[in-house]
Amino acid sequence: MALKYVNVPLFEDAFYGYSITLEGDSYNLEFLYNERMELYTLSLFDAAGVPIVRGQAVVPSYPMLLDYPIENLNGFFWLEELSNINRESYKEYPQYLSKYYRMFYIYDDGV
Repeated sequence: MALKYVNVPLFEDAFYGYSITLEGDSYNLEFLYNERMELYTLSLFDAAGVPIVRGQAVVPSYPMLLDYPIENLNGFFWLEELSNINRESYKEYPQYLSKYYRMFYIYDDGV
């Protein structure tokens, strides 16, 4: 077993999206800041734009999407806090998510 990771870029926008390759396939990620929830949500789409998961809360130190049976994906998204920050920075300063956190997609490559 060898764990691999893919850097998942974060930006300082209330809404953004981009395409990314995960485990050899193309996907689209969409991030949306939800004012009522006071946090970002993550949606995952296949390359054709068909939704796979919508509105997953982006929270630190939790294996996001691990509990979803997604064909061709065995990993999870992980929001890692940078050192010396307030533990609620993702709520207190949501516009600076990219300043206080790094996000990764982590998976087992089967080797």
